[in-house]
Amino acid sequence: MKGYNFRKKIFLILVICFLLASGMSVTGFKTQTRTFDDNKMNVSNIIILDYDFSTPEIVENGEFQNVHLLEADINGICDGAPVLPVNLTIMMFPFGTKINNVDFETSPTETMSLSKKINYGRFDKTTVEDEEIYETDSYYPNDWVSYHAGGGLSDGEHVTFLVVRVYPVRYNPVMDQIIYIDHVTITINYQEPSSPLINEHSECDLLIVSPSQFTSTLNQLVNHKNNNGIKTKIATVEQIKNMKTLQGRDISEKIKYYIKQGIENWGVKYVLLVGGRNGQFLSWNTPVRYSHVVPPEEQEHPEPKFLSDLYFADIYNSEGEFSSWDTNQNGVFAEWDENIHEEMDLYPDVYVGRLACRNVLEVMTMVNKILNYEKNTDNNDGWFKKLLLVAGDSYNDATGFNEGELASDAALDVMPGFNPVTVFSSDDDINIDTVKTGMDPGCGFAYFCGHGSPMSWSTHFPYPPTEKSWTTGIDIFDMMQLNNKDKLPVVVVGGCSNARFDTSILYLLLDYEQAKADRNWGPRCWGWWMTVKYGGGGIACIANSGLGTHGREDTDKNDIADYVEILDGFLEIRFFQYYGEENNKILGENHGMAITDYLHLFNGAGEKMDTKMVQQWQLFGDPSLHIGGI
Repeated sequence: MKGYNFRKKIFLILVICFLLASGMSVTGFKTQTRTFDDNKMNVSNIIILDYDFSTPEIVENGEFQNVHLLEADINGICDGAPVLPVNLTIMMFPFGTKINNVDFETSPTETMSLSKKINYGRFDKTTVEDEEIYETDSYYPNDWVSYHAGGGLSDGEHVTFLVVRVYPVRYNPVMDQIIYIDHVTITINYQEPSSPLINEHSECDLLIVSPSQFTSTLNQLVNHKNNNGIKTKIATVEQIKNMKTLQGRDISEKIKYYIKQGIENWGVKYVLLVGGRNGQFLSWNTPVRYSHVVPPEEQEHPEPKFLSDLYFADIYNSEGEFSSWDTNQNGVFAEWDENIHEEMDLYPDVYVGRLACRNVLEVMTMVNKILNYEKNTDNNDGWFKKLLLVAGDSYNDATGFNEGELASDAALDVMPGFNPVTVFSSDDDINIDTVKTGMDPGCGFAYFCGHGSPMSWSTHFPYPPTEKSWTTGIDIFDMMQLNNKDKLPVVVVGGCSNARFDTSILYLLLDYEQAKADRNWGPRCWGWWMTVKYGGGGIACIANSGLGTHGREDTDKNDIADYVEILDGFLEIRFFQYYGEENNKILGENHGMAITDYLHLFNGAGEKMDTKMVQQWQLFGDPSLHIGGI
């Protein structure tokens, strides 16, 4: 299935976005009227949206059936839940707008009987039908319309997003029937802020947060940024910790409040966190935040918590209030389990990256790499125009999809002008020698799509396996052999825990068996070692700090593997698309905008896994980095 053309329909939804600035008339698809209710102090605004839908089509899918609808923007794919069409409208309002309510009226419903069950989404080989849905005599989803709001960035401006999800078809598994509508009218009542919540500033573009021990080494980077139009400041961890007037219950929250002040007082757009573990000790030289979004039923292995730098990027909620990730104030952040569901906005309000440096030598290495890259890399050079694709048959099953190679083809499709350098398990073993063959001559981007751990990355040979299932792979100690020198790629990794940067050799002494089982006893995690590698490796790396997850099979029967349409696959391909097709050259923006788009499309489904996906998508690198050099 090489040469497969990746459908971009799910991304084109953004074309129907509305910019509803105060005082502007409403224009755009689906918008019919806007009226005002002025009661002296406040202005209440009303938007009416009208939707028409065709009759759904039933499509055979083996032992299941699927429902297709012409007007669907995506098919909702959740683990164990029926796959049904979804229509999306993404709207933007002045930052701090309050969505008072969203009401709707539908046409009379029609009923259609089914001969088979509707297929369900699969995130894992053990996934089965969700009994709470498939054995309940009620309709799924539980209503025709839902919505969510968030505060984030659009083209560098702070806005309030409203995403309206319409489910034109609902399914009763017990009755073996669907009900559907051909029309719905939605009324949105909202209130804009009386004055801008954030005044425009241009005093600081890039804020670097670092322990004081690194600042002298970072001064060269600060000077370089300032000399190239990126106004840059350093704040030390110690300085922030000692600020008496700064809110925050711990140092991580104080840093987040400091970033908030930076946005409001200086116009900060990028934040670079410099620091990680203190050497091989378990203390931190720059603080972190762990998320406790726990979806054990959707993952193969238990994972009670994972690192999330998105915490430092998600500053505001949709109404401009502080997004604490601890709404119950119990001191445990980002909880979502059977008992607690924290309110988390998740939309980035600033673009955040981290250099997880453990010592001054690593800081020096990264400063030199960034300066040399931005000064000397030419995005027109032949080596830069190469896209290294390292992949295999991720799920190694009989579905007929070679998922990793399909994802590689999808990435190549959205990177026009780039020449593929393939290291595929369908051609050869994937090991340090075959990877070096592709990376050492240089490449602008590298995409590893498969499976990972804190210390290694690998994938499967094509199904059915012959002598062995797994490729040799590449581990952290293999990194020392990479010799691409100054020809550094931006590396994107599909896999589990390659960016779990809390690894330490000390774990071997504390709990040898558990450390070996978790593979978290290395001196650095895989993604950080790839980034900080002296004499080669990457200029940046995007990977998961926790257990990654991809879709399986083609559960919506649209001839596209779910692997590239949802979860990790969506984020990875969307990142490439921002550079390749939308010509955005700033690293952190492409990373952050991919997260924003993911939230637009999937967050409204209310699934823990979608929250976990964006929280664990870690960027190691300078978020203000100009990809391909200045």
